[in-house]
Amino acid sequence: MLILIALWALFAAHGAVAAPAEVVFDPAQSTPHTYRVAMRTQTEGARQASSGRWLTLQGVTRYRVSAGADEPMLTMHAEPRFLQADNQDGVVFSSARHSAPEHALLARTMDSGFELDITRETGATTLQAGDDRAFQAIAAKIDLPVEQLGQLIPAPAVARAIPAETGAQVTIDRLHGLPALRLTVEQVDRDSVTAAIDQAQAGHTANIPVTDVTGRLRIDRHSGWITAMTLISDRQVGRAGRTLRLHSAVTLRAVDDPATGGMYDSLRQFKTNAMLAALAGADMYLPESAADAPERRVIEPPQSPLADAEPVFHTDDEHGALVLDIRHHDGENIGIDQITVDTLTPRDAEGQPLDLGFVLESIGQNRDEDNTSRIRLLALGPQADRLDEIADVQAGVTYQPVSAPTYVSLPLRDATTELDHGPAHARAVPVDDGWLITLIGSYSTYYTYDHTTVFKGRSAITSDRADGGAAPTDQVLLDSVDDPDVWVQQYELAGDIDSFALALYTAEAKASTHDLTFTRAPRGDD
Repeated sequence: MLILIALWALFAAHGAVAAPAEVVFDPAQSTPHTYRVAMRTQTEGARQASSGRWLTLQGVTRYRVSAGADEPMLTMHAEPRFLQADNQDGVVFSSARHSAPEHALLARTMDSGFELDITRETGATTLQAGDDRAFQAIAAKIDLPVEQLGQLIPAPAVARAIPAETGAQVTIDRLHGLPALRLTVEQVDRDSVTAAIDQAQAGHTANIPVTDVTGRLRIDRHSGWITAMTLISDRQVGRAGRTLRLHSAVTLRAVDDPATGGMYDSLRQFKTNAMLAALAGADMYLPESAADAPERRVIEPPQSPLADAEPVFHTDDEHGALVLDIRHHDGENIGIDQITVDTLTPRDAEGQPLDLGFVLESIGQNRDEDNTSRIRLLALGPQADRLDEIADVQAGVTYQPVSAPTYVSLPLRDATTELDHGPAHARAVPVDDGWLITLIGSYSTYYTYDHTTVFKGRSAITSDRADGGAAPTDQVLLDSVDDPDVWVQQYELAGDIDSFALALYTAEAKASTHDLTFTRAPRGDD
């Protein structure tokens, strides 16, 4: 036993020495890396009905080092494999829609790719589209400055060395046209270094109409590839003789397979984040009488999740989508329970895997069919016209039951009050003539308002109000660098009241894993 302990200590000491003292991007580890990228913009000062009021762009991009591995200038080739734009009117364009009029334009942009030059000494980046005309046309279609659209292809590495030491600072110049940024190391562990990002010099920078930048990133300590990053910026743009404020958030997350993940990984959830940022102030429904409030129902975690479920699929050729339905028969609580896709393999009629890639669009309860969960995926690259080749789909999923809620009250006072339960946190801050209610948790352990309680004499609106820091919709993107499962809700509450009724949901029941085979549904079931 003593020998084993000594060997373990020697191994641990060797590991501590082996961990590099600074993070340096290593092109030798330059096998292609795939990332999910997303950007949302909100134009403040535009009319309510303007189509440019808010916009999301989401994509899947594969990067590889193409030149300059040992030179002062490093060049990466970026190959977009999926691009989609949404605004409040719906989908503006999507590369999965192979029959849409704009598909040829998207195909030209994606096929030609981008060259991303990174200067090692300063960290400055320069982006060049392979088909600049097509890229300019896409920017014009969504009424976005082309240099702003270029942030959808962020650098997946920091060329400058970053000390693996808490408190260390490094300055990066001209990252995608942004002013000089300061990285401050906040966390260091064996595998990663996490840093906060802010402007090296506060205020407006000459020739760069950016007034504020904040962010966070996590870097693989051994290779220098970025694991996750969020950059939030404000800039001034001219529109129709007026100067407007353009608020943007860009996220980058390394993925092995963009088809996998949970609700927080979906295209829909990032779009919801943009909607909450742009449409804060909407009235919330609060029951005002016992007749309006639903009864509290008994919720028991299923004993054998998915044991009798019927997995079927169909394809949506118009939108380039693969749709997986799980029809439940064992009383799962699909409105609150969480499903995560761990693996996905479409197969042909001979049972062989198909070389088809997808990105997760949405996952959760299918409100169009009772007792059904739906997983919707969009095709990558030029593969949307091959969906009919799919004979069945094999998927590994994790099912996490959520326990029956505990009903609690958050006191409302003249000073801040709080409740805590593990990752779930509730806070009430007095503001104006009411309270700012902020609920922070995960998708399986969280507080939410108790919709079974009568709220007579009270009113509430959705909120995205900064409370001593970033706005909640920005903060959740910053926090997701460390924890992609984070979920934030915020309301502004008014009324002659001394408490706010909450329901606490927890993931106390053990999660289970399942291998499902989805067979093609009869055409009438699509």
